[in-house]
Amino acid sequence: MIAEIQSISLIDREMLRVCHYGRKMLSCLEGYGIGYSFCRFFRLTDHGATAYLMLQNSTLLISTQDDFSEYEDTHRELTLFIEMHQPFRVEGNQSLLMGLRLSEYQTLRRSIFALRPYPLSPVFDRTQINTNPKLDDVYQILSEGFPNLIGYDIWLTDTSHMVRRGLRSCYTYFGVTAATAVYDYENHVLIGQVATKAAARGKGYARDFLRWIAGNLSEQGKDGILYALDLRASFYQEIGFSLVGTEYVWEQLDSEPNAKQKEAL
Repeated sequence: MIAEIQSISLIDREMLRVCHYGRKMLSCLEGYGIGYSFCRFFRLTDHGATAYLMLQNSTLLISTQDDFSEYEDTHRELTLFIEMHQPFRVEGNQSLLMGLRLSEYQTLRRSIFALRPYPLSPVFDRTQINTNPKLDDVYQILSEGFPNLIGYDIWLTDTSHMVRRGLRSCYTYFGVTAATAVYDYENHVLIGQVATKAAARGKGYARDFLRWIAGNLSEQGKDGILYALDLRASFYQEIGFSLVGTEYVWEQLDSEPNAKQKEAL
């Protein structure tokens, strides 16, 4: 059974804080609570097992430590829930995701990399790192790298809200490459939304930038990870990051160009 959570006391924080899906959920819970229509939380219970769902903008995130792989009735209920809400992306616990049957979606494989400190190139310029950039400038960079990036107003409202609460950070390098700490929670950081302006690509900015981020996180005693779809996975291996796992996500099939906006990974 899937029910919307009406009280934070119903959420098992210990279950959520042990994996990257749950930590992302907890950071949003800390940032927003349960009173916003664009960031809603649900609890799925069946056969004595429990999972938590977060529906935020165009993404459905699922976190659990239980194995739902044999529960076909749970997969059917979750499929109906997704068909009703129509998120662009569904990500999270694989025992639930792989049992779904979604005719209007496709599965994409992505890799999970742990950020490891690595020597910077001789041309790296630390003075060009901006750890407090204007968010308008960040969005401009991201919009070139992700044509279907979620709309500016939604992105700015969410990002500025989380940055003010210390739960998210944005960085730029030379004003042309951007990256975001999507969540920074209990010394665990998810790096995402990495992009370089088209005119500045091929100069190695992203390579040095990400290596600097990895070293900066390590100096603070924080563990960082990032996701990469197959077409980008080799890049992160080349710059010295460690592959720690692979997983599948569901994304809507594009019936029309730009029919759905999506957030960058």
